[in-house]
Amino acid sequence: MEKQRFKNIRRALSIAALPGLVIYVLALSLSAMAGVKGILVIRDLAQTCDSPLGVGLISNLGYLFWIATAAIALFTAYATPAGKQHKLKGLLLCGGWFSFILCIDDMFLLHDRYIGQTFLYIVYAIFAFLIVFKFRDLLLKNSGEVFILAATLLAFSVLTDKFQRDIGDIVPIKYETIQLFEEGVKFLGITTWFYFWWGISSKFIRKTMSNENQ
Repeated sequence: MEKQRFKNIRRALSIAALPGLVIYVLALSLSAMAGVKGILVIRDLAQTCDSPLGVGLISNLGYLFWIATAAIALFTAYATPAGKQHKLKGLLLCGGWFSFILCIDDMFLLHDRYIGQTFLYIVYAIFAFLIVFKFRDLLLKNSGEVFILAATLLAFSVLTDKFQRDIGDIVPIKYETIQLFEEGVKFLGITTWFYFWWGISSKFIRKTMSNENQ
């Protein structure tokens, strides 16, 4: 018993604590190289900026939905025996990792600050198309219309963001109004995206349990 407990602790240290320490030190080191004080790295952004509770709320909720989608899909794919559902597992893996990448991009504004918007948007569109093409049979049987709805909402948000200045020149709408519309459509797209992958994961687990009970 004691041996097993020691093994559990050692496993936790090697799989969880050590990688966490590496990330912690790496984040502080890279930030220091960029001239950012360590205290600013470890403190909450709302605390640092002394901002009210609602500032950035929708954006933060969006991150949570992105990462929740990735966690649910990837955990389901890796932790549940595939059995005869290898293709469905592949769909979950693609959706999970794609959601994780979208979360990282959204959190750190990769498309705005570090990588060109056009390039990333094209890559995302191609990847979404490949998911539809490769798993079209599964999507038709598993609420594929919800996937299309989520992708359409997100694409509409991207197009609004890309052409918001042109829209403002053509239609007498304030910039703030366009931003509210864009972020609203984006948030609806994220929540619909979450709902789709949650549903697929749920079906995958139920089918696996049903096959094991037969």
